[in-house]
Amino acid sequence: MVARHRLRDPVPGHSTLLAVTVFTPALAGCLLLFSWLQHRKVTALALWGSGFITASIATTLIIVCRGAIADFWSIVVGNALLATAYGLLWCGARKFDNKKVSILLALIGVIIWVVACLIGPIYHRQEARAIVMAAIGVAYTLLVAFELWRGRGDQVWRWPVIILLLAHAAAIPIHIPLVGALTNPDPSEPSDLDLLTFAVFESAFVCISTAYLFGGLAKDRIAASFRRASLTDPLTGVTNRRGFFEIGQRLLARARFGKEPVAVVIFDLDQFKVINDQFGHAIGDEVLIAFCRLATAQLRPDDIFARLGGEEFVTLLPNTAARDALWLAERVRAAIEAASHTVDGQVVHMTVSVGVAALNEGATALDALLGVADFALFRAKEAGRNRVELSTSLSDRTQRTRSGELSLGNRSAA
Repeated sequence: MVARHRLRDPVPGHSTLLAVTVFTPALAGCLLLFSWLQHRKVTALALWGSGFITASIATTLIIVCRGAIADFWSIVVGNALLATAYGLLWCGARKFDNKKVSILLALIGVIIWVVACLIGPIYHRQEARAIVMAAIGVAYTLLVAFELWRGRGDQVWRWPVIILLLAHAAAIPIHIPLVGALTNPDPSEPSDLDLLTFAVFESAFVCISTAYLFGGLAKDRIAASFRRASLTDPLTGVTNRRGFFEIGQRLLARARFGKEPVAVVIFDLDQFKVINDQFGHAIGDEVLIAFCRLATAQLRPDDIFARLGGEEFVTLLPNTAARDALWLAERVRAAIEAASHTVDGQVVHMTVSVGVAALNEGATALDALLGVADFALFRAKEAGRNRVELSTSLSDRTQRTRSGELSLGNRSAA
């Protein structure tokens, strides 16, 4: 295992290929680490950058230093580092989607490689060693692509890097017949040199392109987080008014296209001003948070729940008929009434008035639907609060508008 082999005189351009092989992963790693320094919260950038730097060190040991150092360092340690680099890239993909990282799975490639080196027939045959490392590389590359594909539901466009990784996984086996080309190049075999040149520049292209795309993923993730923050109510954590209209318009358009029923439910906490005056605004904020927690627990995953402002909340129920919307609204109302909240030693009871709008009319704008639900809410408060009322016609919005001053006065008093 400690035998040494001297490099033959490199063929023309061979030194350039060596430089490209070592330099490109190092450059890619530095770019990713620099991006991480700018965005410290994206830990995946640090893992990806470390993976490329480790790959550069591994390539130096495996190719550049082969024959100048003991085979243990060139073959065993160098390839173990290369397997570690693949594991770091996989860890970065998992960390990018906030998944748990398993150190054992990250190092399983290293373990497989070390075990293979302990098997004489494998260690003493270059082709056998190359097959083991190619299998490790393909497996980890496919795992990275799979992790990115599995998290594709967010607002980050992942397909370019997934396609690039799949193409690279398909190209990795090309390195198997080239195991001796870098250390023992034969100028009389131009086909080997052509394949070698392709393999080197394919790896260089993948390194630079993947680093760029990984950085793009991180920037898209940061932009998406800022976008989500702009559509989220900072106190309660639910969607805010802007987010409700932005998401609601899309869902409403989809419902119109599919000719599906849709419902809107408006909730208004009863006597919330009294709660604020009696217990203070800090307790009032806790009551709002508690209401959101209780209400969202009663809703379906596809329902949109948002804070319109103050103590008024709304939910859009896609593919929901009037009867189902009433049932859901009553379930929320009953859950709020039955719950009591102890905040800083203060027991707070609350109730909610609910207005439901359920329409089957074809071309309904979201603000028109809200107007119908608002009229139903007005009726619920006029009838004594802590109840659910239903409106099923756009004409109710006109009635609500004509009685607008009275409605505004009553809701301010609440």
